[in-house]
Amino acid sequence: MDKPDYFFLSAKEEAAMKVLWASEKALSATQIAEKIPNRSWSASSIQNILRSLEKKNAIRVESIAKIGKSYGRFFVPTISANEYATMQFSRYYQDSKKDCFSMINSLLGNTNTKKEEAVEVLQALLKEYETDKKSDQN
Repeated sequence: MDKPDYFFLSAKEEAAMKVLWASEKALSATQIAEKIPNRSWSASSIQNILRSLEKKNAIRVESIAKIGKSYGRFFVPTISANEYATMQFSRYYQDSKKDCFSMINSLLGNTNTKKEEAVEVLQALLKEYETDKKSDQN
């Protein structure tokens, strides 16, 4: 499946997506609503939220199964949390080297990671990138 075009998640949509991202299995609307912490809106609102997420191609129906006396849809995300974050970053950081360095610096500056740990992680990422790049060329 192709990745969805750029979209932005509202606070309620993001709350639903966080539940789906944390789950290893498809969830029903009721299960999603029940797992949203500190939810201040009615559980019935989840249907509108899920419809909106489907229109954005952020989720898809994995299956339809019997729940009690009726049938319900079970949803899975079509995009990971990391892919969504990258989508948001790409809106502000275009593909120039300057923007890339600025983004990495911002990310590292907003963590509690020690410089040595950050360097190790970046080196591991570079090694993985180089390995992937070589396998793509073959």
